[in-house]
Amino acid sequence: MNDYDVIIIGAGIIGLSSAYYLKRNNRDLNILVIDKNPTYAQGNTSRAAAGFRDLFSSDPNFKLAHSSIEFYKHVQNELKYNLDMKFVGYLYLLEEKTLKMYERIFENLSKKTRVEIIDSDRIREIHPDLNFNPDEISSGIIGIDKIEHGFLGYNCGIFEPDLLSSFYYEKSKELGVKFMFNTDVESLILEPVNRIDYPGEPFVWQEKRVGSIKIKNGNIRADYFVIATDVWSSLLLYPIGIDSYAVPKKRQIFQITGESVKKILFSSGGISEDKIIPFTVLPKGVYMRPSIKENSLRVSVSDDIGRNIMLEDDPQPEMNFYAYNIRPVLLAYYPVLENSKIFSSWAGQYSISTRDDQPYIFKTMNLIYAGVTSGSGVMKGDAIGRMVESLFSGRENAKLFDGSSIGSDTFGFINRNVPYEEFVL
Repeated sequence: MNDYDVIIIGAGIIGLSSAYYLKRNNRDLNILVIDKNPTYAQGNTSRAAAGFRDLFSSDPNFKLAHSSIEFYKHVQNELKYNLDMKFVGYLYLLEEKTLKMYERIFENLSKKTRVEIIDSDRIREIHPDLNFNPDEISSGIIGIDKIEHGFLGYNCGIFEPDLLSSFYYEKSKELGVKFMFNTDVESLILEPVNRIDYPGEPFVWQEKRVGSIKIKNGNIRADYFVIATDVWSSLLLYPIGIDSYAVPKKRQIFQITGESVKKILFSSGGISEDKIIPFTVLPKGVYMRPSIKENSLRVSVSDDIGRNIMLEDDPQPEMNFYAYNIRPVLLAYYPVLENSKIFSSWAGQYSISTRDDQPYIFKTMNLIYAGVTSGSGVMKGDAIGRMVESLFSGRENAKLFDGSSIGSDTFGFINRNVPYEEFVL
């Protein structure tokens, strides 16, 4: 007999959400969640920028994010489980040429969620200390044009992934899901569906399944397996011949503080009740995420060309990266930040979907893989967990919290039919 009905590898937001919905909808299942870290949500979930948005160009991606946001709102408002969720908005500050480039996407989004293109006067109300037209030296060196428009998403904001993870963890534990931490899964062990007890099987001509996982102290068997290990999925999938469709790149976040940061943070013209500035994206991709408790800003940028594709188990932030790549852009637009200081910093692994910047969620054999969220796993985690449960139960469509539905194989590799995601941060 097998030890478990389902083993979920990975206790980040995707693994936790999957465990919750599998157990909630199938109460008799004996489920184990296993993770190499000392507790849950210690991988990339804990290193996220901690923002949420439903601003995605593709309809499938929009559904994942929008329905998840609606559920998180329900958790905080109706279930009274604090997620520190604040709808401060997402504001993209744009040059004229960038606005024209994205006009089609903005128009499409306006039909699905609340968005607005704002002019310089409204931007100035939100960001009174913003330098709209960087001086000639800054713009000449960095190649910055003046800001002329803003694109504002209202169903967007900030929350804390550790609090969201705690919700799924505690609810899963209440339902009877078991957890095993400080345990590294070394490999997935294939076996034939119909064993003939001959050395060397499974052979090419035999139908195969994952029979067990190998850990330091032996093997653990299960009927089904869910791989939710983010950028580390390839370490388990490649040896058994399954593509993870993901490549890893390091992303770094620097938390800055100071009197000038406080001045920017609590703007008089923000869209939230307490007038906190929106999650703001500057030209060149540098973004600022307000962090209220620490009176700070979390700043980062996606660096693709020049950043090697390499899996790092414990990536560390680079102070020179902030000094020479992020800070010059910040100071060009916010000279008042000249005396700001780094309060803390961290780095994580960003899993990039190499085909279309959209997730991969599929079932093969008795294994379900859910990953490659291209930096938006936390904000889509609820919907992805529901899709994992739908695949497990063999349903054609997954019903999402907001009442919409999505084909269970939408993000698979065989019948995949999703457009390229054009709005990736």
